[in-house]
Amino acid sequence: MKKVILLSYGSPERVEDVPEYLSGIFQGKPVPEKILNENIKKYEMVNGKSPSNEIIKNLMNKLQKLLAKYGDFDITDAYKHWHPGIEEVVSSLDSDYEEIIALPLFAFKSNNIRKSYEIPLKKGFNGKNMKLKFINGLDRSILSCMWASEISKYMYEYDNFLFTAHSLPLIDDESDYSNSLARNAKNISRILGIDNYYTAFYSQGPYGKWIQPSIYDLLDQFRKDNVDSILVSPIGFLYEHLEILYDLDVKYRDFLSEHGIKYLRARTPSDSDQMAVLLKNIILDSAGLHD
Repeated sequence: MKKVILLSYGSPERVEDVPEYLSGIFQGKPVPEKILNENIKKYEMVNGKSPSNEIIKNLMNKLQKLLAKYGDFDITDAYKHWHPGIEEVVSSLDSDYEEIIALPLFAFKSNNIRKSYEIPLKKGFNGKNMKLKFINGLDRSILSCMWASEISKYMYEYDNFLFTAHSLPLIDDESDYSNSLARNAKNISRILGIDNYYTAFYSQGPYGKWIQPSIYDLLDQFRKDNVDSILVSPIGFLYEHLEILYDLDVKYRDFLSEHGIKYLRARTPSDSDQMAVLLKNIILDSAGLHD
């Protein structure tokens, strides 16, 4: 039997759990009041619950059905900063599983993401005699096609397109990650016949060096190009969650509005059937099984 673990950042189910959630992220250190209040505000905007957990559960259910004809696959989820935790899930596995396929739900290959998820995985595997396969990045052509299908809905009204990904701290070489954004933006634009587009990163942290340019650095170029409206596509993410709903749909939308630019955002693939098929194909490739 093979165990597939869908890995993600994690999100609390209630506003009341936000302090505990942030305490885990800050590793027990005091959470700055500004960050605590901002996060409570984010969760209050969505009635106390991020859509991400339900999306992942829906994907798990679809994957269980899609993989049933290929053998014994057992699908579960685990979170880096919420319950059930990655180390907790892995350490509780019994010897019935011959192979573990760990799949972080991030579109692009990244050294930062790989390390941050491998650490709790390996702690949980301590003393266990199981084969582990770790998938770093889900960058397949079908992903560009999914985004192209979504963006095509807006091409009758919009002429300006911004492709984005969450920024990462430059602790390690992240050229693969940056190149993935550029490559996918180019592929999507080629499919749709888009001549002019922009790429940038968002959610840079306040300390250290992060991948640039920031979406906020594009304002001068927007003015130069007479941009009065733009469609933003967060192609570095697979599903809806608070960093999109707040960092883009609130903060960036308000920023652009202040400068006379209309903001609209393309929807992520989330728990669509196409997304489930993409994950199924990647899991089968990792397991050495193919249609």
